[in-house]
Parts: sequence; structure tokens; C-alpha cells
Amino acid sequence: MPSQTLEIKPQTPLARRILTSVQDRVQASRKQYGLQRKRWREAEREAVAYLPETERDFHAQTKRRTGQPEYKTLKLPYSYGMLLASHTYWTTVFMSRSPINQFTGRHGESQQQIQALEALIDYQVRVGDQMVPLYLWLYDAGKYGLGVVHNGWVEEQSVVASIEETPELFAGVIPTGRTKKRKISRTVRGYAGNRLTNIRPYDFFPDPRVPVRFFQKGEFCAARHELGLNTVMKRAEQGYYIEEALKHVRQREVSHGATVDDAYREYGSEVVQLPLDDSFFVYDKHNRDGSSINNILVKLVECTIELIPKDWGLGSGTYPEKWVFSTTADFNVLLGAQPLGRNHDKFEYAVLEYEPEGYGLTSRGIPEITQPIGETLDWLVNSHLYNVRKTLNDQFIVDPSRIVAGDLNNPLPGGIIRMKPQAYGEDVRTAITQLSQHDVTRTHLNDMSALQAFGQRAFGISDQIQGAIPPTGRRSATEVRTGAGFGINRLKTTSEFFSFMGWAPLVQMQVQNSQQYYDEEKKFRIVGDLLQGAGQGFIDVTPEDILGFYDYVPIDGTMPIDRLAQSQLWTQLFGQISRFPQVVQQYDMGRIFEWVGQLAGLKNMSRFKIELQPDALLAQQAQQGNVVPLPTQTTRGNPAPEQPPQQTLQGGPGGLP
Repeated sequence: MPSQTLEIKPQTPLARRILTSVQDRVQASRKQYGLQRKRWREAEREAVAYLPETERDFHAQTKRRTGQPEYKTLKLPYSYGMLLASHTYWTTVFMSRSPINQFTGRHGESQQQIQALEALIDYQVRVGDQMVPLYLWLYDAGKYGLGVVHNGWVEEQSVVASIEETPELFAGVIPTGRTKKRKISRTVRGYAGNRLTNIRPYDFFPDPRVPVRFFQKGEFCAARHELGLNTVMKRAEQGYYIEEALKHVRQREVSHGATVDDAYREYGSEVVQLPLDDSFFVYDKHNRDGSSINNILVKLVECTIELIPKDWGLGSGTYPEKWVFSTTADFNVLLGAQPLGRNHDKFEYAVLEYEPEGYGLTSRGIPEITQPIGETLDWLVNSHLYNVRKTLNDQFIVDPSRIVAGDLNNPLPGGIIRMKPQAYGEDVRTAITQLSQHDVTRTHLNDMSALQAFGQRAFGISDQIQGAIPPTGRRSATEVRTGAGFGINRLKTTSEFFSFMGWAPLVQMQVQNSQQYYDEEKKFRIVGDLLQGAGQGFIDVTPEDILGFYDYVPIDGTMPIDRLAQSQLWTQLFGQISRFPQVVQQYDMGRIFEWVGQLAGLKNMSRFKIELQPDALLAQQAQQGNVVPLPTQTTRGNPAPEQPPQQTLQGGPGGLP
């Protein structure tokens, strides 16, 4: 069971000292990261191909509704395309392994122990809903240049209630023969394991005295959370929050409008619509003690600080320890104060940065890097379209004293331009002349291709990686594969950096949490290559089976091999080695056949295997009359010659005829 909170009464000197210390650290981090928050807002606008509507665009939209031809400027999704192409590569590299998290023993741990650990961690990844947070983690790293995920151990419990008819007892002992409806509640244990939670970069407050990539070396690390009151009450039941402090939270007045906690939240750019705030609900229902009966949204900050307990009044220890403090987002109520209690003794966060910048506070994301190229592309295409629209409108030099100028403003086709009476009989070409038009922006499209090539070289994202083959004539498969390979090498380095910086520390925390808190014996599905020879495909995992020291097998950054191409190669190899008996004797041809089928996408091939029975068992079945000899073959038109009795009895699958 994870560590529980101390019962610190609200408004005591110790509680106020803790609240002030937490607030000072969070505000210092928020102030130092102010410039980065501005860059993140710009990245959000770039990542969703968003262009703020100007006053001119607003009036243009109004004119279009009335039938007047007005146009808006365009925003090309260049940064968005680069981001999604990179994210697709990262997710393919990290998520295509089976299992996703693989391990090796550090001090001679057996293969069975590794097998048990991989089965347990894979169960937590699948059942603990870690896949979506991992995808978002990689996306945030490319979008903001910083991806943050929180890893904690949870032990979920659910109270299931039902109305049932139960016998009515007199004095609680003697049955009366009548029944009475009662509400029966029972506690059901749910998922227990590691749980991942994505943290918005705006809501992450690391120690600003160290770069964010080295946040584990800092003194503190905090994050802002929003939890429903029901979730808070469940955590309080498990000992995470102070009961008396929750009464103050429930009794706080919530007005119809902005709450006191909103001043401490960073909403980001206007293009990202956050979930609905509870300030839009009217709280007019209250219990007798004045507390709200609505499921209010509790905004809180969890700050982990490495401190000396004696200096903080939290004990007599003089060696630094990590403590977790939970406060409301306005730092008025202390909800919990507890030692971290994790054997890994790390801040429970893992971060990813896009650039391997070693000294800056943070690094840049893909939209920030591509912003100059994206803005130039926007100008090129908009100026070209503007010039094209301009040339579509005929321009004339006219003598207003000789023609009716109002006829030139008629937008309808087939219009007639009338001459004034004093100009009758004169040459009309001397009264009106059309100007020649020349498109000076016709080369902008070629310039756009050159700029796009610059961006692709910067990120190593070629047309082949994006799934688009450039129309430059016929290309061989080798040429396409080689061009994509060079670009992949650029993305490979970023993937390796992600693997060592964030993925390995995260998985190491999950392993040590499992070794510390896993206390059951369960049967898990075997994962990975070991499944091929695992019999039933399941393994019993006990806490003793996962003891030891394990290293995470890092991602090498290369794309998984195309399974269809690999199956075709194996098929050719399978047909060649079958011609050489000396080679066939060294390999299990049946397993090779099954492996090729699995590469091609065929499943459950083991269902069609014939279970061969030993000769002794077949002879025993023959004595019992369960097996009969196979009939002898006959030649066409001639009866088969008499043959001596069969010495070896044969049967079908499982020894049955």
C-alpha cells in the first residue's frame, strides 16, 4: 500500500508554512517558464493550421454572405504535416514491438523471470490504459518540444450497490417469514498497477534552476491537476488526503462565474478548447453541514519536494527525503502531506524533449522550428492567389467625358458600355483602353517547392516517408528504399534520444513500483517471441518471480521490417533450403512454416497441428480397440497382394481414427 498522509490540521502554523513554501516554488517556476509558455501558444496555432481572423477577414466574410466576391488568406498546414509525419514514425518505432517494453537481466536473472516481468508490465500497459497517454506523450514532445507524463501506482476499488429482498428477522435472529428490500453494497477490487497521466506543459512546474531535461536533479517538481470531488473522496478513503481539509473544500462557496482557482491556470492559445469548467453550474443544493452535494471540480497542485524533515517540522530526520504535498490551486487549503515512499526515489514524472539541447531551459518543437518556412510559404501562396484574382478583373483607361462610367461597374456578363451623345461617331478605342496584365507571381509555386525541400532536409522527412512519391519519372524500388533510408536515419537519432531520455526512466519506475506493491499471484498471457514455445501461452506471476534487477532494452530507432516483404523472403528461403537434406536436418521446418504464416498475417495456425502419439500409446489404444490399421492400397483393376500384418498402428490426430 502506498504511503498515507499525515493528519495536519488546517490553518495551523505547520500547514501555513507548507502552503507558503509550495506556492513560492510553483510561482518561481511559472515565472521562469513565462517565455516558453508564449512559444507553446504559438506552436498550438501552427500545429492546427490556424490563422487568427483579422478585421478585414471578418468584413470579407460578411460581404461573401451578401454575394460580393471577397476572399480570405490561407494558412498552409506545413508544420502540421511535418509534425504528423514525425509522430507517425515515432509511434511505429516505439509501439510496434511485442511486448512494447522489453527487458534483460542485469545480474544473471533467469529467462523465466524476464518472461514473468514482461508479461506483468504488458498487462499494465494494456489493462492500465497506457497506450493513449504514450501516444500523446510523443505528440507533445514534437508539438511543444516538451512532453510530460506522470506515473503513479493505483489500487482501484469500486462499491457496487444493489436492492435485494432479504428475510426479515425479529430481534435480528428469528425469521418472521416476511422479506424486506434492502440496499446491499459490496466492495470490488479493480485494477492495481501503474497508471499514466499526461501533463500539459503549461501545468508542469519543475525546478527552474536546472534544465528541464535534468529535472530529477532539482529540489522540487510540481503539477496542476483537476479531479472530480468523487475521485478526491475515493483517494481520501485510501489515505491520500486529510479528512478535515476535505470539509473545507466542500464548504467553499462556488459562485456562478470564474472561481478563485482560475487565476492560477494557463489556458494556452485560443485554438485549444479545454474541457468545461464547473463554474458554469449553479450550486444551490447543500447538505445540512453547508457542503455542496454536487460533484464539484477540485483544482489542486501536487508538489514533490526533497527536504530535510527536521527543518520543515515533519520529523527528526536530518537526511533529505522526498515528500508529496497536495494543495488547492489557490494554495489556501493543505489537502495532504506524505512521504513519497517509492523505492525508486524519483520524481514521478518522465519528460521527452525534441532537440538534444544540453544547456537551455527547454528545447524547441517542430512548429517553432518550421515557423519561418511556414510563414514564407503562406506569403507565397497568398500573394500568388491575390495576383491571380487581380488579373481576373479587367482594368481599363477610360475617358469619362465620352462614355457612361456607370456601365463599367455592372458586374453582370454581357454588359453594354454606352457612349455619351457628344461622342457619337468617334472611334470607341480612343475612349476606353484595356490594360495588359502580367502575373509576376507565377514563379511562386516553384519557390514553394524549394522551401519545402529545405524543411524536409532540416527534419529528414522526405516525400517517401510522407507516403508521397514525387512525380519525377519512373523510380526503381531500390532508389525509393534508399531515399527513404537516408531520411529515416535522421529520425532514428531522435527516436534513440527519446528512448534513453524518457522511455527508459519511465519503464524503470514501473518495474520498481511493481516489485514494491505487486502482492498477488495472477496468470498472465505470455508476450513476445517466447510465446511461440510456451504451450498454453500463460504464466503464473508471483511477487518473488519479478525480484531482481532488470535493464530496459532501448529502441534502436529503426523502422520495423515490412512483414509482407519479410514473409516473401522467408517463403523463398523456405523453398530453397528444402532441397538440401543436410540443412533441413538442422532446422525445425514445422516452426519455420508457422512463423512464415504469422508474418503474412495468418493467426491461430497452431489449431491445425496434428498431435503425434508415441508408438507405445498407439499400441495400447489398439489393444483397447480404439485404433485400426490403415487399409492397404490397391492397383487399378487388380486386387492387392497379400501383405504381412502391419507392425505399426497408425491413427488420426490424438490417436483417434
